[in-house]
Amino acid sequence: MEAGHTVVAIGLPGAKGAAPEWETRAIDPTGPSHLPRWLRVLGMAACRWLPALAEPIYWSMAHNRAMAACACDIKADLFVANDWSTLPIACRLAETHRARFVYDSHEYAVEEGADRWTWRLLVSPFVRAIETRFIKDAAAVFTVGDRIAAMMQSDHGLRTAPLVVRNTVPLVESPFRPCGDIVEVLYQGLIRADRGLETLIRSVPLWRQEFRLRLRGPGEPAIVDHLKALAATLAADRIVFDPPVPPSDMVAAANRSDVGIHPIPPISNQSRYCLPNKFFEYAMAGLALCVSDSDEMTALLRRHALGHVIDADTPHAIAEAINSFDRPGIDAAKRRAIEASRHLCWENERAHLISAFAALGDG
Repeated sequence: MEAGHTVVAIGLPGAKGAAPEWETRAIDPTGPSHLPRWLRVLGMAACRWLPALAEPIYWSMAHNRAMAACACDIKADLFVANDWSTLPIACRLAETHRARFVYDSHEYAVEEGADRWTWRLLVSPFVRAIETRFIKDAAAVFTVGDRIAAMMQSDHGLRTAPLVVRNTVPLVESPFRPCGDIVEVLYQGLIRADRGLETLIRSVPLWRQEFRLRLRGPGEPAIVDHLKALAATLAADRIVFDPPVPPSDMVAAANRSDVGIHPIPPISNQSRYCLPNKFFEYAMAGLALCVSDSDEMTALLRRHALGHVIDADTPHAIAEAINSFDRPGIDAAKRRAIEASRHLCWENERAHLISAFAALGDG
Protein backbone atom coordinates (compact mmCIF):
# COMPACT_ATOMS: atom_id res chain seq x y z
CA MET A 1 0.00 0.00 0.00
CA GLU A 2 2.87 2.37 0.74
CA ALA A 3 4.06 1.79 -2.82
CA GLY A 4 0.69 2.99 -4.16
CA HIS A 5 -1.03 -0.36 -4.66
CA THR A 6 -4.57 -1.24 -3.59
CA VAL A 7 -4.53 -4.60 -1.81
CA VAL A 8 -7.28 -7.15 -1.18
CA ALA A 9 -6.47 -10.30 0.82
CA ILE A 10 -8.61 -13.45 0.76
CA GLY A 11 -8.22 -16.44 3.05
CA LEU A 12 -9.55 -18.65 5.79
CA PRO A 13 -11.17 -17.09 8.87
CA GLY A 14 -9.66 -17.11 12.34
CA ALA A 15 -6.65 -14.81 12.01
CA LYS A 16 -5.12 -13.98 15.40
CA GLY A 17 -3.06 -10.93 14.47
CA ALA A 18 -4.18 -7.34 14.26
CA ALA A 19 -6.45 -6.48 11.34
CA PRO A 20 -4.45 -5.15 8.37
CA GLU A 21 -5.05 -1.80 6.74
CA TRP A 22 -6.14 -3.33 3.46
CA GLU A 23 -9.42 -5.00 2.56
CA THR A 24 -9.80 -8.60 3.69
CA ARG A 25 -12.35 -11.27 2.82
CA ALA A 26 -12.76 -14.45 4.85
CA ILE A 27 -14.25 -17.46 3.09
CA ASP A 28 -16.61 -20.10 4.41
CA PRO A 29 -14.44 -23.23 4.23
CA THR A 30 -17.32 -25.64 4.79
CA GLY A 31 -19.06 -27.44 1.98
CA PRO A 32 -19.19 -30.81 0.31
CA SER A 33 -16.11 -32.33 -1.25
CA HIS A 34 -16.51 -33.73 -4.72
CA LEU A 35 -14.52 -36.80 -3.69
CA PRO A 36 -14.63 -39.06 -0.61
CA ARG A 37 -11.68 -38.39 1.66
CA TRP A 38 -10.15 -41.85 1.15
CA LEU A 39 -10.24 -41.44 -2.62
CA ARG A 40 -8.78 -37.96 -2.41
CA VAL A 41 -5.89 -39.17 -0.23
CA LEU A 42 -5.13 -42.09 -2.53
CA GLY A 43 -5.24 -39.75 -5.50
CA MET A 44 -2.77 -37.39 -3.84
CA ALA A 45 -0.32 -40.27 -3.36
CA ALA A 46 -0.88 -41.38 -6.96
CA CYS A 47 0.28 -37.97 -8.19
CA ARG A 48 3.78 -39.41 -7.88
CA TRP A 49 3.06 -41.38 -11.07
CA LEU A 50 0.07 -39.49 -12.48
CA PRO A 51 0.65 -35.77 -11.77
CA ALA A 52 -2.35 -34.84 -13.93
CA LEU A 53 -4.56 -36.03 -11.04
CA ALA A 54 -3.46 -33.09 -8.90
CA GLU A 55 -5.66 -30.42 -10.44
CA PRO A 56 -9.03 -32.26 -10.25
CA ILE A 57 -8.19 -33.36 -6.70
CA TYR A 58 -7.36 -29.77 -5.77
CA TRP A 59 -10.67 -28.42 -7.11
CA SER A 60 -12.62 -31.19 -5.40
CA MET A 61 -11.91 -29.47 -2.06
CA ALA A 62 -14.63 -27.09 -0.90
CA HIS A 63 -12.34 -24.43 0.58
CA ASN A 64 -10.39 -24.07 -2.68
CA ARG A 65 -13.56 -23.57 -4.68
CA ALA A 66 -14.84 -21.11 -2.07
CA MET A 67 -11.67 -19.04 -2.18
CA ALA A 68 -11.74 -18.83 -5.98
CA ALA A 69 -15.43 -17.86 -5.91
CA CYS A 70 -14.82 -15.20 -3.27
CA ALA A 71 -12.25 -13.50 -5.50
CA CYS A 72 -13.98 -13.88 -8.85
CA ASP A 73 -15.24 -10.25 -8.88
CA ILE A 74 -11.82 -8.72 -8.15
CA LYS A 75 -10.38 -7.33 -11.38
CA ALA A 76 -6.83 -7.08 -10.15
CA ASP A 77 -3.74 -6.33 -12.20
CA LEU A 78 -1.75 -8.90 -10.24
CA PHE A 79 -2.72 -11.91 -8.14
CA VAL A 80 -0.40 -13.27 -5.44
CA ALA A 81 -0.41 -16.94 -4.51
CA ASN A 82 0.61 -17.11 -0.85
CA ASP A 83 2.03 -20.65 -0.51
CA TRP A 84 1.55 -23.56 -2.88
CA SER A 85 -1.99 -24.13 -1.61
CA THR A 86 -3.30 -21.05 -3.44
CA LEU A 87 -1.25 -21.44 -6.62
CA PRO A 88 -4.07 -22.89 -8.80
CA ILE A 89 -6.47 -20.20 -7.56
CA ALA A 90 -4.12 -17.36 -8.47
CA CYS A 91 -3.54 -18.89 -11.90
CA ARG A 92 -7.28 -19.30 -12.58
CA LEU A 93 -8.06 -15.73 -11.47
CA ALA A 94 -5.25 -14.33 -13.60
CA GLU A 95 -6.56 -16.20 -16.64
CA THR A 96 -10.12 -15.03 -15.97
CA HIS A 97 -9.15 -11.38 -15.70
CA ARG A 98 -6.32 -11.45 -18.27
CA ALA A 99 -3.88 -10.46 -15.57
CA ARG A 100 -0.71 -11.99 -14.18
CA PHE A 101 0.10 -13.81 -10.98
CA VAL A 102 3.14 -14.36 -8.79
CA TYR A 103 3.93 -17.23 -6.47
CA ASP A 104 5.37 -16.73 -2.99
CA SER A 105 6.43 -20.21 -1.91
CA HIS A 106 8.04 -19.01 1.34
CA GLU A 107 10.01 -22.18 2.08
CA TYR A 108 10.53 -25.54 0.33
CA ALA A 109 6.94 -26.62 -0.23
CA VAL A 110 7.59 -30.21 -1.33
CA GLU A 111 9.19 -30.97 2.05
CA GLU A 112 6.89 -28.87 4.22
CA GLY A 113 5.87 -31.87 6.37
CA ALA A 114 8.88 -34.09 5.74
CA ASP A 115 9.11 -35.11 9.40
CA ARG A 116 6.02 -37.33 8.93
CA TRP A 117 6.17 -40.39 6.70
CA THR A 118 2.46 -40.08 5.93
CA TRP A 119 3.03 -36.58 4.57
CA ARG A 120 6.02 -37.72 2.49
CA LEU A 121 4.02 -40.62 1.06
CA LEU A 122 0.62 -39.00 0.55
CA VAL A 123 0.96 -35.22 0.35
CA SER A 124 4.40 -34.44 -1.05
CA PRO A 125 3.65 -35.92 -4.52
CA PHE A 126 0.50 -33.80 -4.68
CA VAL A 127 2.37 -30.61 -3.70
CA ARG A 128 5.12 -31.29 -6.25
CA ALA A 129 2.53 -31.88 -8.97
CA ILE A 130 0.70 -28.64 -8.15
CA GLU A 131 3.94 -26.63 -8.23
CA THR A 132 5.11 -28.26 -11.46
CA ARG A 133 1.77 -27.64 -13.18
CA PHE A 134 1.51 -23.92 -12.33
CA ILE A 135 4.88 -22.46 -11.40
CA LYS A 136 6.09 -21.85 -14.95
CA ASP A 137 3.05 -19.68 -15.65
CA ALA A 138 3.91 -17.33 -12.79
CA ALA A 139 5.26 -13.91 -13.72
CA ALA A 140 7.62 -14.14 -10.73
CA VAL A 141 8.44 -16.61 -7.96
CA PHE A 142 9.67 -15.73 -4.48
CA THR A 143 11.21 -17.72 -1.65
CA VAL A 144 13.14 -17.01 1.55
CA GLY A 145 16.67 -18.26 0.89
CA ASP A 146 19.27 -18.86 -1.82
CA ARG A 147 19.54 -22.63 -1.38
CA ILE A 148 15.77 -23.15 -1.56
CA ALA A 149 15.67 -20.92 -4.64
CA ALA A 150 18.32 -23.11 -6.30
CA MET A 151 16.42 -26.31 -5.46
CA MET A 152 13.16 -24.91 -6.81
CA GLN A 153 14.88 -23.85 -10.03
CA SER A 154 16.32 -27.35 -10.45
CA ASP A 155 13.08 -29.14 -9.50
CA HIS A 156 10.96 -27.28 -12.03
CA GLY A 157 13.44 -26.34 -14.75
CA LEU A 158 12.93 -22.61 -14.23
CA ARG A 159 14.90 -20.29 -16.53
CA THR A 160 15.85 -18.10 -13.57
CA ALA A 161 15.99 -18.82 -9.86
CA PRO A 162 13.18 -17.47 -7.66
CA LEU A 163 13.79 -14.05 -6.16
CA VAL A 164 14.88 -14.25 -2.53
CA VAL A 165 12.83 -12.12 -0.14
CA ARG A 166 13.74 -13.05 3.41
CA ASN A 167 11.02 -13.41 6.06
CA THR A 168 12.24 -10.55 8.21
CA VAL A 169 10.23 -8.52 10.72
CA PRO A 170 9.55 -4.77 10.94
CA LEU A 171 12.23 -2.67 12.58
CA VAL A 172 11.83 -2.18 16.33
CA GLU A 173 14.34 -0.38 18.54
CA SER A 174 14.79 -2.98 21.28
CA PRO A 175 16.63 -1.83 24.39
CA PHE A 176 19.89 -3.53 25.34
CA ARG A 177 19.32 -5.61 28.48
CA PRO A 178 22.46 -7.08 30.05
CA CYS A 179 22.48 -10.58 31.52
CA GLY A 180 21.57 -11.00 35.15
CA ASP A 181 22.42 -13.81 37.55
CA ILE A 182 20.02 -16.08 35.68
CA VAL A 183 20.59 -16.42 31.92
CA GLU A 184 17.35 -17.18 30.11
CA VAL A 185 17.32 -19.18 26.88
CA LEU A 186 14.16 -18.67 24.84
CA TYR A 187 12.42 -20.82 22.25
CA GLN A 188 9.58 -18.77 20.78
CA GLY A 189 7.44 -20.30 18.04
CA LEU A 190 5.24 -23.24 17.21
CA ILE A 191 5.41 -26.13 19.67
CA ARG A 192 5.67 -29.00 17.20
CA ALA A 193 7.22 -32.44 17.06
CA ASP A 194 9.56 -31.48 14.21
CA ARG A 195 11.19 -28.53 16.00
CA GLY A 196 13.68 -30.51 18.10
CA LEU A 197 12.07 -29.45 21.35
CA GLU A 198 12.21 -32.84 23.06
CA THR A 199 15.96 -32.97 22.40
CA LEU A 200 16.23 -29.39 23.65
CA ILE A 201 14.48 -30.25 26.93
CA ARG A 202 16.67 -33.33 27.39
CA SER A 203 19.73 -31.10 27.09
CA VAL A 204 18.78 -28.78 29.96
CA PRO A 205 20.18 -30.97 32.81
CA LEU A 206 23.54 -30.71 31.02
CA TRP A 207 23.53 -26.89 31.04
CA ARG A 208 25.47 -24.86 33.59
CA GLN A 209 23.33 -23.89 36.55
CA GLU A 210 22.86 -20.25 35.59
CA PHE A 211 20.92 -21.15 32.44
CA ARG A 212 17.13 -21.54 32.30
CA LEU A 213 14.83 -22.43 29.39
CA ARG A 214 11.58 -20.71 28.45
CA LEU A 215 9.31 -22.10 25.70
CA ARG A 216 6.61 -19.79 24.38
CA GLY A 217 4.12 -20.55 21.65
CA PRO A 218 1.05 -22.47 20.51
CA GLY A 219 0.94 -26.21 19.92
CA GLU A 220 -1.24 -29.26 19.80
CA PRO A 221 -2.30 -30.11 23.38
CA ALA A 222 -0.93 -33.65 23.18
CA ILE A 223 2.53 -32.44 22.14
CA VAL A 224 2.58 -29.62 24.70
CA ASP A 225 1.47 -31.98 27.49
CA HIS A 226 4.15 -34.51 26.53
CA LEU A 227 6.89 -31.86 26.61
CA LYS A 228 5.65 -30.44 29.91
CA ALA A 229 5.70 -33.91 31.48
CA LEU A 230 9.22 -34.50 30.20
CA ALA A 231 10.37 -31.12 31.53
CA ALA A 232 8.82 -31.83 34.93
CA THR A 233 10.73 -35.10 35.11
CA LEU A 234 14.12 -33.79 33.96
CA ALA A 235 14.39 -30.18 35.15
CA ALA A 236 11.17 -28.87 36.63
CA ASP A 237 12.81 -25.87 38.27
CA ARG A 238 14.67 -24.79 35.11
CA ILE A 239 12.03 -24.95 32.36
CA VAL A 240 9.01 -22.67 31.95
CA PHE A 241 6.20 -22.84 29.39
CA ASP A 242 4.44 -19.63 28.36
CA PRO A 243 1.27 -19.22 26.30
CA PRO A 244 1.69 -17.55 22.90
CA VAL A 245 1.62 -13.80 22.52
CA PRO A 246 0.18 -11.88 19.55
CA PRO A 247 2.58 -11.51 16.60
CA SER A 248 2.84 -7.77 17.24
CA ASP A 249 4.16 -8.46 20.78
CA MET A 250 6.66 -11.23 20.00
CA VAL A 251 9.76 -9.05 19.72
CA ALA A 252 8.99 -7.15 22.94
CA ALA A 253 8.31 -10.40 24.79
CA ALA A 254 11.56 -11.94 23.53
CA ASN A 255 13.58 -8.93 24.67
CA ARG A 256 13.10 -10.09 28.28
CA SER A 257 15.28 -13.16 27.57
CA ASP A 258 18.98 -13.48 26.79
CA VAL A 259 19.57 -16.20 24.17
CA GLY A 260 17.20 -17.17 21.36
CA ILE A 261 17.43 -20.84 20.38
CA HIS A 262 16.20 -22.79 17.34
CA PRO A 263 17.31 -26.45 17.52
CA ILE A 264 15.48 -27.71 14.42
CA PRO A 265 16.86 -31.14 13.39
CA PRO A 266 18.26 -31.44 9.83
CA ILE A 267 15.81 -34.12 8.69
CA SER A 268 15.14 -32.66 5.24
CA ASN A 269 16.26 -29.98 2.80
CA GLN A 270 13.46 -27.84 4.23
CA SER A 271 15.15 -27.81 7.64
CA ARG A 272 18.75 -27.87 6.34
CA TYR A 273 18.20 -24.67 4.41
CA CYS A 274 15.51 -22.95 6.48
CA LEU A 275 15.68 -19.29 7.37
CA PRO A 276 12.67 -18.82 9.68
CA ASN A 277 11.23 -15.56 10.89
CA LYS A 278 12.16 -16.44 14.48
CA PHE A 279 15.84 -15.93 13.56
CA PHE A 280 15.03 -12.32 12.71
CA GLU A 281 12.68 -11.93 15.69
CA TYR A 282 15.46 -12.99 18.05
CA ALA A 283 17.91 -10.56 16.46
CA MET A 284 15.34 -7.76 16.47
CA ALA A 285 14.72 -8.45 20.17
CA GLY A 286 18.41 -7.99 20.89
CA LEU A 287 19.18 -11.60 21.83
CA ALA A 288 22.26 -13.70 21.33
CA LEU A 289 21.44 -16.61 19.01
CA CYS A 290 21.99 -20.36 19.26
CA VAL A 291 20.76 -22.19 16.14
CA SER A 292 21.07 -25.50 14.35
CA ASP A 293 23.63 -25.72 11.58
CA SER A 294 21.34 -24.68 8.73
CA ASP A 295 23.24 -23.18 5.79
CA GLU A 296 21.27 -19.95 5.73
CA MET A 297 21.04 -19.39 9.49
CA THR A 298 24.68 -20.30 10.08
CA ALA A 299 25.91 -17.92 7.38
CA LEU A 300 23.97 -14.97 8.81
CA LEU A 301 24.85 -15.80 12.41
CA ARG A 302 28.58 -15.94 11.61
CA ARG A 303 28.50 -12.87 9.36
CA HIS A 304 27.14 -10.76 12.22
CA ALA A 305 28.78 -12.72 15.10
CA LEU A 306 25.45 -13.27 16.84
CA GLY A 307 26.21 -16.40 18.87
CA HIS A 308 26.87 -20.12 18.46
CA VAL A 309 25.85 -22.96 16.15
CA ILE A 310 24.55 -26.34 17.35
CA ASP A 311 26.69 -28.95 15.58
CA ALA A 312 24.42 -32.01 15.91
CA ASP A 313 20.88 -33.02 16.79
CA THR A 314 21.69 -34.37 20.26
CA PRO A 315 21.23 -33.14 23.84
CA HIS A 316 25.00 -33.06 24.31
CA ALA A 317 25.53 -30.91 21.21
CA ILE A 318 22.87 -28.43 22.33
CA ALA A 319 24.34 -28.32 25.82
CA GLU A 320 27.83 -27.78 24.42
CA ALA A 321 26.59 -24.81 22.39
CA ILE A 322 24.75 -23.29 25.36
CA ASN A 323 27.64 -23.85 27.76
CA SER A 324 30.02 -22.13 25.35
CA PHE A 325 28.27 -18.83 26.19
CA ASP A 326 29.40 -16.65 29.06
CA ARG A 327 27.76 -13.45 30.23
CA PRO A 328 30.23 -11.02 28.58
CA GLY A 329 29.95 -12.95 25.31
CA ILE A 330 26.15 -12.94 25.45
CA ASP A 331 26.06 -9.20 26.13
CA ALA A 332 28.43 -8.56 23.21
CA ALA A 333 26.28 -10.72 20.90
CA LYS A 334 23.18 -8.88 22.10
CA ARG A 335 24.67 -5.55 21.11
CA ARG A 336 25.65 -6.93 17.72
CA ALA A 337 22.12 -8.28 17.24
CA ILE A 338 20.62 -4.84 17.85
CA GLU A 339 23.04 -3.40 15.30
CA ALA A 340 22.42 -6.19 12.77
CA SER A 341 18.65 -5.86 13.11
CA ARG A 342 18.85 -2.43 11.48
CA HIS A 343 19.87 -4.29 8.32
CA LEU A 344 17.97 -7.55 8.85
CA CYS A 345 14.56 -5.90 8.88
CA TRP A 346 11.51 -5.78 6.65
CA GLU A 347 12.05 -2.11 5.83
CA ASN A 348 15.15 -3.17 3.85
CA GLU A 349 13.87 -6.51 2.57
CA ARG A 350 10.59 -5.21 1.20
CA ALA A 351 12.51 -3.09 -1.31
CA HIS A 352 13.21 -6.30 -3.28
CA LEU A 353 9.52 -7.13 -3.34
CA ILE A 354 8.42 -3.63 -4.34
CA SER A 355 11.04 -3.52 -7.11
CA ALA A 356 9.83 -6.88 -8.44
CA PHE A 357 6.22 -5.72 -8.50
CA ALA A 358 7.23 -2.46 -10.15
CA ALA A 359 9.11 -4.37 -12.86
CA LEU A 360 6.02 -6.48 -13.51
CA GLY A 361 3.99 -3.31 -13.90
CA ASP A 362 6.47 -2.02 -16.46
CA GLY A 363 6.49 -5.29 -18.41
